[in-house]
Amino acid sequence: MTKQKESGDALEDDFLPSDTEFLSDGEDAGVRVDNSDYDNNDNDDLEHPIKNRDSASASIGTKRKAEESPNKKNKKKKKNQQNKSKKQRIEENNIPIGKRSKTAQIEVLNESQDRVMEHLSSIEREERRIPESAIKDGSPFALDHTLVHLESFLKFAVSNWKSKLLVKDVNSNDSSKASDQQRGKRSKKGTTKDERSKGSKKPLETSGDLPKGSPVVLIVSSSGIRAVDVIRALPFFAEVSRIGKLFAKHLKVPEQVHFLNNTCTHICVGTPNRIEKLITDGALHLERLELVLLDCHKDAKKRTVLDIQELRVDLFKMLGLEGLEERFKSGQTQVAIF
Repeated sequence: MTKQKESGDALEDDFLPSDTEFLSDGEDAGVRVDNSDYDNNDNDDLEHPIKNRDSASASIGTKRKAEESPNKKNKKKKKNQQNKSKKQRIEENNIPIGKRSKTAQIEVLNESQDRVMEHLSSIEREERRIPESAIKDGSPFALDHTLVHLESFLKFAVSNWKSKLLVKDVNSNDSSKASDQQRGKRSKKGTTKDERSKGSKKPLETSGDLPKGSPVVLIVSSSGIRAVDVIRALPFFAEVSRIGKLFAKHLKVPEQVHFLNNTCTHICVGTPNRIEKLITDGALHLERLELVLLDCHKDAKKRTVLDIQELRVDLFKMLGLEGLEERFKSGQTQVAIF
């Protein structure tokens, strides 16, 4: 009787595989297999499926975070820089233009000029720029840029100011008469001699050959009303020579031409349009001009003469006159912002 070979399925019911088995068929026959490895791995997957999935997700998230972190850092850094620059711009805007650095003042002037000359090419704009050497740096002036300190600023900005702004024309008695009348009125009110001498200032010297209508300082304001306030803030210099009123408030061009043709004046105050017209007509002369002072007073809307379009058009038209351009380039005249 032939004995049949038992197959692998013919196992006893109580058969338990040992920890170590050998493969009996195929290419891997005779290879030892450790069943404990399979059992442990299977048990871990069955006992902790959520834990294992979380660990895998955590490892993927960490890897993704590591990949994205440089970009996030760059974005955050860029945002911080933008916020910082915005804060700096706001703080700078609260500082008067004349109190900023010379570089910042030049940037403000160039930006205002660019808005006026948008129709020109960049090369043409550069040709019409006010030279940097012609910009007077007013930032070292320690006092506030207010009308109370305007006379002090002129003393700061004009070199040898006493010999230029305190010279009296012997051929003109208008200023002396006005001063005498003013002092007479004050004495009638009971002022003492010390008080009168404190308010008056005698000229440093006199001259009979001072040119007419040729100021040393030209102050450019945004309006006639503002110009009047500026003139009232210059009593010290008004006692030596009359201050030219070059604006349209109750004053006609022929009257101003007559004044300039017959009066020696060291300081003139006016608006851009009227000043430009008087220079073009030949009534306002530039041979003594040393300082063009831009009065950047802010109006109720926080705008200056450099912000209002119609005013800055007139302003840069005036500053671009041939006579002024030549003086800027030669260093004979400077522009200051107050």
